Amino acid sequence: MDIQRFSVLVQCVVAALLSPVGSLNFKPNIVIFLADDLGYGDVGAFGNNTIRTPNIDALASDGIKLTHHLTAASVCTPSRSAMLTGRLPIRTGMFPDGRIAVNIFAANGVGLPTSETTLAEVAKTVGYKTALVGKWHLGMNRDYKGDMAFHPRNRGFDFYYGHILTNMKDWSNEGDRVLTSQRPNMFYQMATVFFVGITTLIFLKKVGLIGWGLCVFLFVLMSTPMAYIMFAFNNMAWLNGLLYRDFELVEQPIHLETLSYRYTQESIRFLRDRERDNNPFLLVVSWDHVHTALKTLKKFRGKSKHDRYGDAIEEMDSGIGDVMNALDQFGFGRNTMIYFTSDNGAHLEETGMKGQSDGGSNLPFRGGKGHPTVDGGIRVPTVIRFPGIIPRGKVIDEPTQQLDMFTTITKLIGGKIPSDRVIDGKDMLPLLQFKESKSPHKFMYHYCGEHLQATRYRPPQGSSVWKLVTELPNYKPGEDKCYGLACICSNTIKYDPPLLFDITADPGERNPVSYKNNKHLQDIVNKISAATAEHKKSVGTPESRMTFFKLLWRPWFQPCCNFPSCTCSDPVYKDFVDE
Repeated sequence: MDIQRFSVLVQCVVAALLSPVGSLNFKPNIVIFLADDLGYGDVGAFGNNTIRTPNIDALASDGIKLTHHLTAASVCTPSRSAMLTGRLPIRTGMFPDGRIAVNIFAANGVGLPTSETTLAEVAKTVGYKTALVGKWHLGMNRDYKGDMAFHPRNRGFDFYYGHILTNMKDWSNEGDRVLTSQRPNMFYQMATVFFVGITTLIFLKKVGLIGWGLCVFLFVLMSTPMAYIMFAFNNMAWLNGLLYRDFELVEQPIHLETLSYRYTQESIRFLRDRERDNNPFLLVVSWDHVHTALKTLKKFRGKSKHDRYGDAIEEMDSGIGDVMNALDQFGFGRNTMIYFTSDNGAHLEETGMKGQSDGGSNLPFRGGKGHPTVDGGIRVPTVIRFPGIIPRGKVIDEPTQQLDMFTTITKLIGGKIPSDRVIDGKDMLPLLQFKESKSPHKFMYHYCGEHLQATRYRPPQGSSVWKLVTELPNYKPGEDKCYGLACICSNTIKYDPPLLFDITADPGERNPVSYKNNKHLQDIVNKISAATAEHKKSVGTPESRMTFFKLLWRPWFQPCCNFPSCTCSDPVYKDFVDE
């Protein structure tokens, strides 16, 4: 080969290596690992030296660590809807309008609107096989039992194996309850009201103010909602512990101890099938860890330095390692993008029956899951690995968002971005390839429910990221924790004028910067305020699909396997022994 031809060949190889991904002659596979309630400070690569996460740390070493990666909400349902659609929950209606912040029953008509386009639906249009293994939490039935309008199989996923709602502490069989965690005296209060009501009815009947007919009617009127509440909230494990394989209910209630193990096996099974059919794939592994109840295989119990919370993290990390090994075994490792993240920050208020902490760490940030505005609830440990396409062993401190992955992956696989709606996600690939040095976002908007409580600003110059805050959580005195199980969007401390934080210099948001009589800082506040006003215009008047009454349990929607017992175990794993 002469020198000229060799030079041309070298130039072609270099051009191919440096060319945009969209022009490559292969479609990359995508694997998304989504943890549940994992804190920023819970992972070795992000500063933890007491919990063993070697597989997540290896991804960070072989990829890029994102230190300023944000969820769209500090609770599960709205956050997950944003990641799958690239749209803020305020635009899709997937935001709560009251005290209940997430979908709490499988048997209701709440779910991700069918008018929204999911990442899985986009992937299918360009020939991808798609699978979701694990937690869904974005609805099932819409109009009647069995319509499955919101089920993952009808939202773009070719295969689904997982729990349709969310892991709940009620499933622990230890006496723990979500309702009594929020309102410890709830049932005593109900019993008191019931006793006073009965006594009043007896008195009114005895003095002749009401007859037997009205007395019975008022008794039924009073007792029905109480019976409803007692039944619904005392049977959460049975009503919501629903494990599906595609459209089939295969387990009720869920056996939590083996759940993460099964998610690993089902993920590997999907990858093995892809080796046979040679299709590009999108696999979302949505772990039940580290949401309570915290249950693991026996070999992980008592092994960590952080009780069952640490055990659950180490089991999840082990599962990630097994899936990564399968990717390599089946020949997918080098042409697969891996995205590891968490749906929100760690739950600081979560405790077990004995008062032990069942939540993690969000250090160095303030607050946690369910906390309005502060970064502890929305800044999550995130790693992206894509061999040969993005560099390895790098760190990006620029602010990015989970909903950016919708746009980034859609462009990466050659899909089409919906043009008939606002897409909030930006293409992160130029930043990941270090072709750009600044965040694709100039402004980011942070909601709690329908309340816009903060706006983040990344100026074109300098390194500081600013955050203008109008509301902060109403914390317990001397603590960064709220009363009850979580914070409430409407129970906040409001600030007028707003507080300004330099998030880069003060990531814990402890020291607001005074901008009075400071022209430079006042200019920053003015820019943020103007952008916020324009953003609100683009949102219009949002309508929540997660209102109190919509979220309530609908008995006529309730799934049940093996009626009337409504109990079953997944036959695929009937011979598995947890040793």
